[in-house]
Amino acid sequence: MSDDNIKPSALVISADSSVVEAIIGNNTSDQKFNARESVAEVLSNSDLLEGNGIIIFDIDSAGGGVEEAIDQSIKLKQADPTQVLIMVGEKESLSAILKSNIQPLVYRAFNKPVSPNQIFLAFKSGHALHAELAAKQAAGEDIMVVGPAENKASIESLAASRKTNPAIYAGIGVVVLAIVAFLFLGGDDVAPVTVAVNNTQPQTTGTTEDSASTVSITNELNQQAANALLDGRYIAPKGDNALEYYDQVLAIDPYDPTAYEGRKTVAESLRTSYDEQVASADFDKALETVEALRAIEPLNLANDKLTDDLSASITAHVNDIKENGSAEDIAKTTAVLDRLGNEQAGASSAAAALRAEQVLIVNIDEALEKGNLTPPAKGNAYSLVSEALTANKISKSNSESRVKSLSSGLLKLANAAFEAENTEDTSKYAALIKRLNVDREGLGKLNAKVKARQAAAAALAAETEAVVPAVEEVVPEPQKIIPAKIISREAPRYPSRALKNSTEGWVQVRFFIGTDGRPADVVVVASEPGTTFDDAATKSVKKWRFSPARNQTTGLAVRSTSISTKVQFRLD
Repeated sequence: MSDDNIKPSALVISADSSVVEAIIGNNTSDQKFNARESVAEVLSNSDLLEGNGIIIFDIDSAGGGVEEAIDQSIKLKQADPTQVLIMVGEKESLSAILKSNIQPLVYRAFNKPVSPNQIFLAFKSGHALHAELAAKQAAGEDIMVVGPAENKASIESLAASRKTNPAIYAGIGVVVLAIVAFLFLGGDDVAPVTVAVNNTQPQTTGTTEDSASTVSITNELNQQAANALLDGRYIAPKGDNALEYYDQVLAIDPYDPTAYEGRKTVAESLRTSYDEQVASADFDKALETVEALRAIEPLNLANDKLTDDLSASITAHVNDIKENGSAEDIAKTTAVLDRLGNEQAGASSAAAALRAEQVLIVNIDEALEKGNLTPPAKGNAYSLVSEALTANKISKSNSESRVKSLSSGLLKLANAAFEAENTEDTSKYAALIKRLNVDREGLGKLNAKVKARQAAAAALAAETEAVVPAVEEVVPEPQKIIPAKIISREAPRYPSRALKNSTEGWVQVRFFIGTDGRPADVVVVASEPGTTFDDAATKSVKKWRFSPARNQTTGLAVRSTSISTKVQFRLD
């Protein structure tokens, strides 16, 4: 709440402690109040009016009835004409005062029992009026002159008329309230109405018919407001909502009880709407509701708390959306936060975070659709998903389905590589599927097929080595072959995950040595544990170099027989 709404202070003049307690004790703002029992006490201490803006005068504390209350009101305005005077009292007494010649001096009037909310509603425009009068006085303007334009009078002349003829200024209270709205209604803060005659005001030139017409208008407006409440049109649409209808009633009759109670009902309904709007993540509508509540109850600090609650609700909702929300939920929330913009703390940054997730989702979906699944291809789905999960840039609900789609695509590639007997690619895809950890069944079937093939290859190799010709005499004399000799052997690279987990193992591989001295047809015969070291072992063996086997007779290089060796992986 800004200082403009809470300063300067307000002075309560009442000998009735219940009135003072009702106003000061029910204050929901940090408005500063002073309380005195009589006007005489105030006038004897000029410091009380210094820095004060509003006087709430309980006319029953005047002690001498209506006439004394009128005289004391004039004295208060004489002491400081910038003071904005609010009266409280019994309805009959207030009516008599408002029909007197001092009516233009009175800013608001409220019946007893005192309703603090009614009084507090007048504070914002009351303080604004005080500031305007003080500025005019400082500029040298004569603010001691009051009343309608066609019948101006000074406060001093009003005081003099009390000593001569009380009826001399009866005409001051005549005419439409719109003419004296500057002092009585607070100027620009009041919604314009086409009929602004107050039936509580003097009507020396009016008729009973005029008064009845005014009552009819306020009754009609109150009925329209009640209909709007039933329809849920609390503050919208413009020109046809409950709040505007009640404001129009109060512009005609500033202390119409139905209108004030109606405004309270509007505020209560708005608070219920606020809770529903926050629950459904309609944060922009919730902000409009808070602003409307501030307009209805400008000094209620509970409305400021709603703003803080709204910020907390936005943060909680965004966190939940990032964790569990669908793409549609994220898009909806982002649109709402964009509409809030800088009007609500954190909305812009939250919208940016959600928008970044939307872009990431689009990129992942595009990579999946194009089949761009694995590194080193730019923008591949595996890299995008891994980075998003590691940095928590994507919600659980949005990541789960995409991880499953990615794993399914990789499994298809792995099976295709297996059928093509591409051991290296099969191992690569299997490793990625294992890291995603969403399709253990599919990965298990793939590993089973790989092991079955390895076992078959090992059995075939063993069978080939064990075969002995049945008819020795038909077997040609074997060529004498000088075996291949190792030249260089590169140690295998220990897999990082196995190293991290302190895992040891071995891989039995079988291969041939070509005439160029390079290993060929490298296959894994068996391995433990699982396929953990398969890829590292085969890559290492392929880099070994040999002096090729040679025909001892001809000296020519020949392809070697099958060679089997075990590659060990141990942590020393």
